[in-house]
Amino acid sequence: MGLGQKLWESKSKSNPGFIKDIKMEGITSVYSWMAQMKGVGKAKNVDCNLKVTGMSMTPPKGIGKSKDQGVLMTTTGDMAIVKGIDLMKMGPKPMEVGLCSFMTMPEKLGWLNETIAVVVFEALDVMWNEVNISIYEWTF
Repeated sequence: MGLGQKLWESKSKSNPGFIKDIKMEGITSVYSWMAQMKGVGKAKNVDCNLKVTGMSMTPPKGIGKSKDQGVLMTTTGDMAIVKGIDLMKMGPKPMEVGLCSFMTMPEKLGWLNETIAVVVFEALDVMWNEVNISIYEWTF
């Protein structure tokens, strides 16, 4: 089991989110982001825009978690729904990793219906204003 080939990559800027709730367990936030993804490997020539909205729970210490959903829209007008879960590590070099699945109708994207992807987010600053995103096929 492990990472397969890289499917997409991007450098993105995040949109401002908002705090939904603050409790002793941590801060619940709602966020959204959009990235222009460049297809590589199996997804070569499947360049797309990925628009995601999610909700995260960040504890005062430790590992945060989030759940998100989004739409992947190719430059040729095909669409896929994306759903995922993520774990994040805060600190001076914040990082997040997640698993996502896809649902699509177009035949040329049909392989996504059988794909579980690993998404890696590398924040370029502590506030997550700019992020490198890499999406890999998860092979098992």
